[in-house]
Amino acid sequence: MDAREVKTIEDAKRIVTERGLSHIKVGLFDNDGIMRGKYMSKDKFFSSLDSGFAFCDVVLGWDSKDQLYDNAEFTGWHTGYPDAPCRILPDTCRDVLEEDGMLLFIAEFTGEAETVCPRGALRRVLKKFDELGFDAFAALEYEFFVFNETPKSVREKGFRNLDPITPDWFGYSMIRNSVHSGLYQKLLDMSEEMDFPIEGIHTETGPGVVEAALAVDDALSAADKGALFKTFTKVLAQRNDLMATFMAKWSNDYPGQSGHIHISLRNKDGSTAFHDPSQPHNMSKIQRHFVAGLQRMMPEVLAMVAPTIKLTAG
Repeated sequence: MDAREVKTIEDAKRIVTERGLSHIKVGLFDNDGIMRGKYMSKDKFFSSLDSGFAFCDVVLGWDSKDQLYDNAEFTGWHTGYPDAPCRILPDTCRDVLEEDGMLLFIAEFTGEAETVCPRGALRRVLKKFDELGFDAFAALEYEFFVFNETPKSVREKGFRNLDPITPDWFGYSMIRNSVHSGLYQKLLDMSEEMDFPIEGIHTETGPGVVEAALAVDDALSAADKGALFKTFTKVLAQRNDLMATFMAKWSNDYPGQSGHIHISLRNKDGSTAFHDPSQPHNMSKIQRHFVAGLQRMMPEVLAMVAPTIKLTAG
C-alpha cells in the first residue's frame, strides 16, 4: 500500500502492518510551526488512532529555543504544563526521508488546547471560508541559506562569519545549480517521496541562497507541506554536512530571505472567486475586499507570521 493511499484509521493500521513496522513517527506543530514529535510503538499508535493520545502542552508555551514564555495564558507554571489530548490524522501519512519504510503521521491538539493550536486556528479560518461559500487554496515559496557548517560549528562561531556553500551573489544561476546538482536532486527527490512536491527551485540573490516553490494544494494541506518542507530540508542538509536556515535575515551583510504565501479562493462550483474580467485589473469584488483586509490587518498578521527572535550574548 502506498502512503498517499491512506485515508482512514483502517488504512493506517493496514499499511503499518504490511510494512512490518514496530514503531511509527508521529509529529505535531508548536506555536511557531516547528514540528515536534516522537517514535511511537505499533501498539501505542493503533491505540492512539482509535482513542487519541496525550502530548505535553508545553509546546504551546515555549519558543523555538525551548524557552518558556513568561506571559503565556493557556499553559505555564500556573498550569504545570500538563498533557493535552491529541488525535492522529490518517490522511497525512507519508514516507520518511532515508528511513527505510518508516511512516510519518501528523497529529493535532484537541479539546481546549485546540483553541491555541496553530493547525486548529487554520481549520477554524477555513471553516469560515466554507460557510461563506469558498474553498481556499495556497502555495508556499521559501528562500533559505545553505552553509558549510554543522550545529556545533555555528555555535562555536557565535552564529557569525558562517561559510555559505557558494560565494557572492548569483541569482537564477545555471552554473551553481549544476555544480551543486547533487544537492538539488536530493531536495527534489525528497519533496516527491514525502509528498510536498517542488514546482520550481533555483538560486536566489545572495551567497548560498536557494529558493523553492511548492505546488498548490488546498490551504490546510499546503500549510502542512510548507512546514514539512522546512523541517526536512534542514534534516537533509545536516545529513550532508550542511546547514539550512529559513531565518528572514541571518546577517545585516546579506539580503533577507522571504517566505511567500500565495492564496486563492474558489467558489463551490470550482470557478475562481478572484477573477472578474468586467472589473478593473480583472479583480473581482471579493478579491478587492480580500486585499483590503490584508492591508487593514497586516500589523496583526505580522505578529504571527514574522515574529522577531532576540539573541543575547551570554
